[in-house]
Amino acid sequence: MNRDAAMPDRHPAMAALPAWRAAVMMGLVGVGLAAIMMQAWRLQVENAGFLREQGAQRYLRHLPLPAMRGAVLDRNNAPLAISVPVKAIWVDPQLFNQQVNRWPQLAQALGLPLPALERRARGGGAEFAFIARQLPPERAAAVMGLHIPGVYTLSESRRYYPLGAVAAPLLGFTNVDGRGIEGVELAYNQWLHGTPGEELGLQDNRGQALSVVQMGPPAEQGRPLTLSIDRNIQYFAYTALAAAVQQFKAQSGSAVVMNVHTGEVLALVSYPSFNPNNRQDYEPGLYGNRAVADTYEPGSVMKPFTIAAALDDGSIQPSSTFDVNTNCFRVASYCIQDDVRHGVLDLAQVLKYSSNIGAAQISLRTPPADLYHMLRTVGFGQVSGVGLPGEASGTVPAWQGWGIARRAAMAYGYGISVTPLQLAAAYGAIANDGVYVQPSLQRVNEGTQVPGSRVMPVQVARDLQGWLAGVIRRGGTGFLAAIPGYTVAGKTGTSTMANGKGGFYKNRVNTTFVGFAPANHPQLVMAVVVRDPTQGWRFGGVVAAPVFRVTMSAALRVMNVAPDMPATQWNAQMAKRMTTTQARLWAEGAGDAAH
Repeated sequence: MNRDAAMPDRHPAMAALPAWRAAVMMGLVGVGLAAIMMQAWRLQVENAGFLREQGAQRYLRHLPLPAMRGAVLDRNNAPLAISVPVKAIWVDPQLFNQQVNRWPQLAQALGLPLPALERRARGGGAEFAFIARQLPPERAAAVMGLHIPGVYTLSESRRYYPLGAVAAPLLGFTNVDGRGIEGVELAYNQWLHGTPGEELGLQDNRGQALSVVQMGPPAEQGRPLTLSIDRNIQYFAYTALAAAVQQFKAQSGSAVVMNVHTGEVLALVSYPSFNPNNRQDYEPGLYGNRAVADTYEPGSVMKPFTIAAALDDGSIQPSSTFDVNTNCFRVASYCIQDDVRHGVLDLAQVLKYSSNIGAAQISLRTPPADLYHMLRTVGFGQVSGVGLPGEASGTVPAWQGWGIARRAAMAYGYGISVTPLQLAAAYGAIANDGVYVQPSLQRVNEGTQVPGSRVMPVQVARDLQGWLAGVIRRGGTGFLAAIPGYTVAGKTGTSTMANGKGGFYKNRVNTTFVGFAPANHPQLVMAVVVRDPTQGWRFGGVVAAPVFRVTMSAALRVMNVAPDMPATQWNAQMAKRMTTTQARLWAEGAGDAAH
């Protein structure tokens, strides 16, 4: 059989393919694989860092770690200002704006008017807007229980002040971001303010943390601050001051209590005050720290320093006397008067009866440079260095510009402006045997020697201590400052208020009392100023002295200062009944003439 004849002819479609087509196909496949490899190289090698960063931005977040602000403590570590955990409510506008129908529900839960909620939601950024700050955790939990998409919480802290209005002008307060903006909170903000930390973590699309990938810098908590303040003495001073301002319908008041030897400020109060835990009605001009920021012409409380300067330079002697038996002691074109006419007075009586004429005579015997030097060295005309914001320096005009009338007026507290803190520190120098110690809000450890500067001889200071003790006895203008069981020394002041036009108001005064106790070995000094009382007997010995008595008697007990006057001696001094007429005459300076 013929093989070739037996096989059928091949179909035309099954003809052999050209060799070049296979090569083309293999080339295309190769090019495709090369392109894929090239893209993989770019993605995994060249752009790996960029792509990883972009991916991380979609699921990794730098989560803040809040730092608690340091506590402010009193000298016994009782809290004056602490931070408590609270919550903030924020929204993601992109999600939240899709829930407009649920906005009224959220507004009601937060106690916000709906327009306010809308303003806050639309007033933030594209991805973040605060709706509410510093909410109690339980209230924030109730809000989150609504399960509104795009609504989240953030942990933060809020400042709480246990003493409320009692210490508000001193401590100040913080803003919603935890930074001090008044008082101690501002002065020591860098010390108290912590440094927030952060961590890198996973978040879901609702902003909730899922896990921590990497820890960043840890949060550094704020450091605690221990003040020299004693919260109990602060409370007694505030309540006594508030009672006096209200009783005499005064404009305001302030008071300072200090340790004579260390300069520690144990209480620093101002009235009226405010509640720092709810500042809706806070007005800076009304609720300032008057004890350091307000200046005024102090009146007769300056007389001890006039006498100290004259004794120090030998212009007068401790035994000197002064004839004040006149209705008008004329200096230049001015007539200096006493409230009550006296005859010849010694130095003790000039202070006890608060004689303006006697003080003016002393000043006119003293070189003005010497009086100026005394006033400056005891702290007037310069800030005390206590470090509180807004502290005023007061004014002591340069002595070269003093005319004879100013020299006389300076003797009894006109032509000079001071603060209550300056007065307390200056009298502290008298009580500390002539050594001035700078006031401080820092607690001093027991046994620590605090540096001071001598501003008057020891004997001058001790003479003044004895004479000022006479001001508190029967017949003295400060008789209402007497404390059972303790010797007390001090001075009253009643000064007519300047009208800002170069003159004085006829019926407006400032009342002052500054004193220390026990007079035999002084430990504590206190200055009290009540501004513009409008009712009752408007004398420093009637308005301000009782504030001293109430506060100082409590402070002596708190500081464990033992009584130094036997009960029999106290009873002998106070046994005679005091009539209303006597009380008024003593307050005016009539003294023994009232018997």
